[in-house]
Amino acid sequence: MVDASRFLSRAAEARRSSKRVALRDGFEPRASGDWLELVRDVTSLANSGGGVVVLDGITDIDEERLHEQLASYAEPEFESFTVEELARAGRPATAIVVSAAANTPLVFSRQGRYRGADGTEHVAFVRGGLYFRHGARSEPATGADVRDFIKRQLDATRSQWLANIRQVMHAPDGAEVAVIETAERDEEGRPTLIRLTTDPHAPLYGQVDPDQSHPYRQKEVIREVNARLDGRNVNAFDVLSVRRVHAITEETRPEFVHVPKFGSPQYSDAFVDWLVTENERDPQFFSRAKAGYLATRKRRRRTDS
Repeated sequence: MVDASRFLSRAAEARRSSKRVALRDGFEPRASGDWLELVRDVTSLANSGGGVVVLDGITDIDEERLHEQLASYAEPEFESFTVEELARAGRPATAIVVSAAANTPLVFSRQGRYRGADGTEHVAFVRGGLYFRHGARSEPATGADVRDFIKRQLDATRSQWLANIRQVMHAPDGAEVAVIETAERDEEGRPTLIRLTTDPHAPLYGQVDPDQSHPYRQKEVIREVNARLDGRNVNAFDVLSVRRVHAITEETRPEFVHVPKFGSPQYSDAFVDWLVTENERDPQFFSRAKAGYLATRKRRRRTDS
């Protein structure tokens, strides 16, 4: 997640939109078209390396709805943004600080069509569209945009390689490189047996196909959970809240979530089972998680202000 302070000072002082700052005056939370244009700006900023959307005169925004709109219209799954309070020239505003999209750009999976107040139809974005920031506007991609995106990913990969090499060079005395003999391999020679564990002392060797161990994207997790719940429907924000409140990441719960190099996080049957079991044990499980996550967000905003 991007450091919000990187963009907030620019957002507070900006007088016009730019590549990193999208100023939106007159945002109407009840207008579906305003939400679609907001989704377009968020995805464009993410694809362009990050930035901030400023909603002048808005003191609060439905963060859950923004997550739902992004989940409905854009792929892959994107959660790397924060909603911050902001003051501009003595007026309250809301800033949506957007991190850069990692590994793969965000693409629209549905057309964003809406009818304006005068009855005119508008298209905020098209299905399959890839949008970037061009100065003060969010527009369809050019070849240069795609080239720049690939370059950012290569630079990030190169930095990670160098960091890994430094770790090896600074390994403590007595560190060893283990060579493991594996009995079972697939047709490409890769080890097929692995044990997922949160025990930091347990050796982890081998490789498993994540499409088998973690077959679900978030949308599929939601569908599976809703099919097994009794009269309750959860959404993307519910699942996000559970993951944040219970600190579920690939590092803490590898048996629940896997983050591929390219693409959205993938989840296991064990994660689906756990969500259903927790809801059966506590019917307010998802509601408590959402309330806890929102309370944490509000406390953090007050601390930062």
